[in-house]
Amino acid sequence: MSTSSSLNIKLKNHTDIDTAINTLTNNIQDSFRISTTTSPTQDNSSRNTTPEIRELISQKRRARNTWQRTHYPIDKQRYNYFSNKLKSTLKKHKNQLYTSHIQSLSPSNGSLWRKTKALLKHKSTIPPLRYQNNNLATTDQDKSDLLANHLANTFKPHNISPDDTHMLQVDQFISSPLPMALPASPTTPGEVLSIVKKLRNNKSPGHDLISNKIVKNLPPKTIILLTYIFNAIFRLSYFPTSWKSALIITILKPGKQPDLPKSYRPISLLPTFGKIFEKLLLKRLVNIALKQNALPSFQFGFRAKHATFHQLHRVVDHIATSLESKKYCSGLFLDVAQAFDSVWHDGLLYKLKKIFPAPYYLLLKSYLNNRTFRVKLKTTLSSTQNILAGVPQGSDIAPFLYTLFTADIPTTDNTLIGTYADDTAILSSSQDPQEASSLLQNHLNSLAHWFKSWKIKINDSKSSHVTFSLRSGDCPHITFENTIIPHSNEVKYLGLLFDRRLTWGPHLKTKRKQLNSRLHILRPLLKSNIHISNRLLLYKSLLQPIWSYGIALWGSAKPSNTRTIQAFQAICLRMIAKAPWYVTNVALQNDLQIPTIKHTAIKYYLRLHSNMEHHSNPLIAQLHTNALPDNQVRRLKREWPRDLLNAH
Repeated sequence: MSTSSSLNIKLKNHTDIDTAINTLTNNIQDSFRISTTTSPTQDNSSRNTTPEIRELISQKRRARNTWQRTHYPIDKQRYNYFSNKLKSTLKKHKNQLYTSHIQSLSPSNGSLWRKTKALLKHKSTIPPLRYQNNNLATTDQDKSDLLANHLANTFKPHNISPDDTHMLQVDQFISSPLPMALPASPTTPGEVLSIVKKLRNNKSPGHDLISNKIVKNLPPKTIILLTYIFNAIFRLSYFPTSWKSALIITILKPGKQPDLPKSYRPISLLPTFGKIFEKLLLKRLVNIALKQNALPSFQFGFRAKHATFHQLHRVVDHIATSLESKKYCSGLFLDVAQAFDSVWHDGLLYKLKKIFPAPYYLLLKSYLNNRTFRVKLKTTLSSTQNILAGVPQGSDIAPFLYTLFTADIPTTDNTLIGTYADDTAILSSSQDPQEASSLLQNHLNSLAHWFKSWKIKINDSKSSHVTFSLRSGDCPHITFENTIIPHSNEVKYLGLLFDRRLTWGPHLKTKRKQLNSRLHILRPLLKSNIHISNRLLLYKSLLQPIWSYGIALWGSAKPSNTRTIQAFQAICLRMIAKAPWYVTNVALQNDLQIPTIKHTAIKYYLRLHSNMEHHSNPLIAQLHTNALPDNQVRRLKREWPRDLLNAH
């Protein structure tokens, strides 16, 4: 690569950039093809059989031939004897192989994780897909084309018509001349190399088949050439054509019909070089957006030092304060239809032009325009389809662009709004359920006009309206465009299941079912003869994260609700240690150094609470208090997350 990477190249226009990228890609592919050696196939017959088994096979064959020739009962008896003996010997040998394989698993060489990945991986093949006329697509080519056509219809703006005045304003502003601005900040080989070193090896490559591992092994001269190309892209505000082509694979959504194209979730694979440049660009865009105060404080999605726990904490605090004050809390949880896939490009460019200088705006415009994709099914590729809307899936910039697109969502003083990317929660509280719903309805009415203006579609059937209260009765219904939002006693938001009284009972029962399913798969490993430290590592890595998510918030629930998780942990520890019945759970936890659910909740909340102090976001900094906000007197004899501060 050092000899083929020429630094004496011309990068003065768009064609030069595309030519340089194609040349670099071809050189890397050729070098990889030349340097790759094919390893000889290994003969596993000696491993799968022993001399004793081979001798038994020969004896069985000779006995079978004799019996087929004579048909004497004594020969049939002899044949059955060798056949049964071979079966038992093979079974014993396979058990020995499996035992030795399990005992050889280790996290140091990755064999333990490869085994668990193989156990947990859901292997499914795409069955014949159904056209709209109920005909079936049976071949891989037909399936890939059908999925591609379905996704092409998805990657379009929603069929929503804003008012003519708004459309004219957007069109005029986009076509207006750009003001003079300083050029985009160039990059350096050191900055590029620092990003390359942080790339993960297990990521799939795009259509150019250049993986992260290949990029990490490029010589310094190639990194310098790549820096030249990146700086030319910044200078000319042009995103290369080859980096705008995505390779899409599909996976079946849980619980969906496998014969319908809409039941499959697209996974977009983009070229590695394009994603490296996106990381460089994103770093510069975030700095400009922060200086412009373009990111709303209530949007926590995909922002540094912002997590789902912070947004969930705000929601829990608002509901807890309402319960302590004997109020009705009316909560609305909106489901945005195809949030990332159907972003209106003109509307997005309208907002980007108001924030970023001309070089960055033109670069983002080039980044969004003329994008294409192909669907890959096994080794078959569909025809090329155009992407007419949405932010690119699989890219580093996509969540940031969506955040900017929805940054001006309307807010009111009488409601609390919390967003994490497209997950939106709106809460209002009052002593009167009519007033609580009225405040929420007024906010939703202003949102309805905003959604229409920017071609955002809400799934009213998948959205939820919940009344949080200890009192009887529900808040009146909420309507969106004359359609009633379904009312529910439970709602899932950012991975936690909120129930009407915020007891966390339904959430923990759901988690216990998930844990039981995962334990059923991992039980052979947890009960095997691998070292106890590895069995304990499996529990901490593959089971504990399922129930520990959000424990800083639900960890203050009553013991009657958390007991189901504590019992599951005791079952796992007893299985891992192979402890007899007379060993207590407390002794197991002490010997294995595994804290109880309560102590885990205390540790997690102390860490969360300490990190919120002096936070740059005022909404998160306000959470760093020792009592519920706006609630001086505690009425209920129950614990809230902040009570964990005094429990250690």
